[in-house]
Amino acid sequence: MKQVFMQKNVLRAAAVHAEEVPAPRCNSSSVLVANCHSIISPGTESTAVGSSKRDMVVKAIGDKEIRDSVVDMLVQDGVQKTSERVQYEMTKWTPLGYSGAGIAIEVGSDISGIRQGDLVAYAGQGHAEIIHASKRLCVPVPPGVTSREACLVAIGSIALQAVRRSQVSVGDTVALIGLGLVGQLVAQLLQNAGVRVFATDLLQSRVDIAKQCGVEDARIGSESATRAILDATRGMGVDGVVICAATSNPLLQLACKMARERGRITIVGGGPIEVPRHDFYMKELDLVISRSYGPGRYDTSYEESGIDYPYAYVRWTEQRNMEEFLRLIQTGKVKAAPLITHEFELEEANAGYALLMERPNDCLGIALKYDGHQPVESPPYIGLTPATDTVSGSRLRVAAIGCGAFARQFHLPNIKASNQYSLEALVASTAQSAKEFGNLYGASKCSTDASSVWQDERVDAAMIFTRDLTHATFAEAALVSGKHVFCEKPLAVNRDECLRLLATPSNLVCMTGFNRRFAPMMQTVKSLLEDKQGPKQITYRVNAGSLPATSWVLDPGQSAGRIVGEACHFVDLFRWLVGCDPTRVSAITTGTAEAVHAIQDVTATFEFPDGSTAVLVYSSLGTSKFGKERLEVFAGGTAIAIDDFRSLTVRGGSDKDVKHRRIDKGHGQELKHFADVVQGKSKPSIQLRDGIQATMCCLAILESIRTRTPIDVEFLVT
Repeated sequence: MKQVFMQKNVLRAAAVHAEEVPAPRCNSSSVLVANCHSIISPGTESTAVGSSKRDMVVKAIGDKEIRDSVVDMLVQDGVQKTSERVQYEMTKWTPLGYSGAGIAIEVGSDISGIRQGDLVAYAGQGHAEIIHASKRLCVPVPPGVTSREACLVAIGSIALQAVRRSQVSVGDTVALIGLGLVGQLVAQLLQNAGVRVFATDLLQSRVDIAKQCGVEDARIGSESATRAILDATRGMGVDGVVICAATSNPLLQLACKMARERGRITIVGGGPIEVPRHDFYMKELDLVISRSYGPGRYDTSYEESGIDYPYAYVRWTEQRNMEEFLRLIQTGKVKAAPLITHEFELEEANAGYALLMERPNDCLGIALKYDGHQPVESPPYIGLTPATDTVSGSRLRVAAIGCGAFARQFHLPNIKASNQYSLEALVASTAQSAKEFGNLYGASKCSTDASSVWQDERVDAAMIFTRDLTHATFAEAALVSGKHVFCEKPLAVNRDECLRLLATPSNLVCMTGFNRRFAPMMQTVKSLLEDKQGPKQITYRVNAGSLPATSWVLDPGQSAGRIVGEACHFVDLFRWLVGCDPTRVSAITTGTAEAVHAIQDVTATFEFPDGSTAVLVYSSLGTSKFGKERLEVFAGGTAIAIDDFRSLTVRGGSDKDVKHRRIDKGHGQELKHFADVVQGKSKPSIQLRDGIQATMCCLAILESIRTRTPIDVEFLVT
């Protein structure tokens, strides 16, 4: 299928192009839609396409948070990786579009009110032949409403939310500044609500369209409109002003002139705001922002997980606004058709954007047209580079499943640079990521469907780089289909997953990504401990840093939390350095985390059968200005310390001081080891049991915290 993207250029507007990408996949809480029409937003999209790389640089230089993050990357990852990351951010593909309508071709089991073959409208997805619409951002189109009208559904919801935020009532007077696509709809909606509307714009063509749609008082100009408003309100000013134009200080000053004392000014959408304090103070004005489609916007539990807000407490959500907007079109209260001034085929999308950028005064709504009634060919893979005829003895042919930030920072560049690997396929959750990163990292083909890997005879091994909760499922499917597995940690997140993996074929390699075992400094520590008799005392302190509450790592729908998902690294190191499994763990948490996935601050002590002990201090309470990781080992008259994989200190026996300018946590070596093991060149140092044992140890940590008692570690593998 085809989808529209933009890519930044150095000095001129971004390039817009339609790319052939793999089709998205349906799940239980989504709808696949064969598009009929989508709308180009003249405000949001013209701003995005009109900006250049230079604009991004200027913005970044002026943003302290961005500057600080780049400095942190330089310190942690070095110049090369930081440069690659910045270059990617400046040239990455960005999907365009967020509103359209088409035919439902596949409906998830959790969806009600929509059947296959229904005409539906969606929000939040770009211009593409097939749309993956989430449960709360997809609604049926009522009879009598065309796809050309319904494709305005997201913009209509923005307009409805603006009217609700303005808090107007029957008989109020409202000045509307800006008759773009959103402004046109706001004007109609206000008038339908019994409000006297004074609409103004600088373009006569837009004023004419507003009058054609029934707006009674629409006029060109600003000063003349202000005089007319004051005359019509006997000098008092309007009850409210709604700004549907790019916000500026002069525009806010104009709104203040139009408003009565204690009036309300509503700004629709984003943009810089410089409030003229004196004007607001003298009239005691209220200023409110109307943000996007309505309640639910930017809430992942609503938009992605499909959890609705109670009707009695949140009457108008995104989805309910979408439904109401379509009903208003059906009843004739809102006239949508006159707002679409141009229409292009999908393949001509660049012409539509060129019109928007070069002659913005000549257009309003620009629709893209698709043949939604004709099925789109959707093969499991999209071919990229020519496939390489390799055999397992020379290059390991792998499929990468997932391409998040961590995989792009370490694994995918290492696979591309290695002469041991051939990236046969890259699978991602979105069509954009599959195609863009498939090209970037030299994959032969790309897909959005992980199951296509299991049947692919050209794939020797699956490399699983997805989020935590999918690891065990993908690893199990790969092993059952006869593929070797490299899985980022954790291998599993609960006991049942561990048992399922133990039941898979045992003659295949299943390696968990415990990369720190392969770090050069950690290899040195391991060799120093080999000849040390007696128990060992180990402490590992992790200054992990805080995460925003919205992070997927803290979302129980995507992650088992930081202890199972991240602390398993250090638990595995304890097992490896001591040389046996711990028998008991005692753990406490700082604070009062109510849910397991929310626990981020832990002190856990492990006891080993040879008398060794290991203490993990994992904290989110620190700062990135302090070192992230420190290991201390005391054994047989020797003291060893590693600081952030930059320095190694050994005292006792042969003293040693090693310093590295570049941090090496073993990511490259672990991939080399995996290839060597699969190809029979090395014996595995990390096996299926290691991933399972680490998970069971982390589950014991959480159980000890819950019960406030020491826990005997349960081992499923001897």
